[in-house]
Amino acid sequence: MLTNRRRFLGALAATTVACPWLARAAADEAKRPRERPNLLYGLSTGSWGRVIPPGKPLPLLRILDETAASGFNGVRLTGYPGILEANGLDVDRLADELARRGLRFSTVSFGGPYADPTRQGELLKQARQVLELHRSFGATAAVFFPPSTVAKSDERETLAACCRFFNRMGKMAVEEYGVRMGLHNHTDSLIETPDQVKQFLEQTDPRYVFCAWDSAHLLLGGCDVVATYRDTIDRLVYTDFKDATLQPPQTDYVAPNGQRYAATTPIGRFFNSITDMGHGQIDFPSLMRLLKKSGYRGWINHDLDTIRTSCADSWRIAMNYIEANLDPIYQ
Repeated sequence: MLTNRRRFLGALAATTVACPWLARAAADEAKRPRERPNLLYGLSTGSWGRVIPPGKPLPLLRILDETAASGFNGVRLTGYPGILEANGLDVDRLADELARRGLRFSTVSFGGPYADPTRQGELLKQARQVLELHRSFGATAAVFFPPSTVAKSDERETLAACCRFFNRMGKMAVEEYGVRMGLHNHTDSLIETPDQVKQFLEQTDPRYVFCAWDSAHLLLGGCDVVATYRDTIDRLVYTDFKDATLQPPQTDYVAPNGQRYAATTPIGRFFNSITDMGHGQIDFPSLMRLLKKSGYRGWINHDLDTIRTSCADSWRIAMNYIEANLDPIYQ
């Protein structure tokens, strides 16, 4: 119905040049995010880091404009609260800017050295600020990222210490804020491989610590993507649908902002492994069927570490794929 209305307004605006109000209605409709009964699609502000010149702040208002115009429902903020400060915004102004575009607050990227006992008090304080932000927007799921890698000999002990902190932080989030915190796995982190994912699941309390899987990072970390989602679907509170390939091109990756990464380096190989949605090896229709079967309601985030031409072009590719291949399965 919404798609038909958009096409109708567009056609009328194109053929009725003498009616400015109709042209404005068509333009406003084209910029509004698409609404679905169960799912919200988000974008990560960090994706614009490959487009903006190095050292420049992410232009949040432009990002919000492009997000709404591409049909997505909201953004995950990277570098909070710095991204607001760099754009001269506070939380109230952010709320106004989101509402003006028909967008919603999704979550923020949160993380730190969880296993360091001297930093845990500071991290809990920062977590409270993040959770308060979520509560103010009515968001009930938050994302947290794993810590950096450590020496192999220290890995299990460090991850165990992190899991104990996750339990403490997650309990606080649920009981004091009504927010469920989900782990976002990541390559070159302490929670990447199947063994690391298994340890995380076994050593965290499912009542308080949840999952916010990133499909691309699962694949690149050696995990069975569909099986991981299937086995943990009851703990899934947020997810990134991001495509990737295990056979990346062997040419250097050159970002739109001119930064070059040699294909022979780990970071260059990683960037080349991330693809636009539908261009890689992730079986998104199977993931969507799992979400439908479980009755999942919430965010699907589309976060690209790689941008090849522009964010707008990648978001167009993604939304076209979503509408053609995923919406017919579950909305």
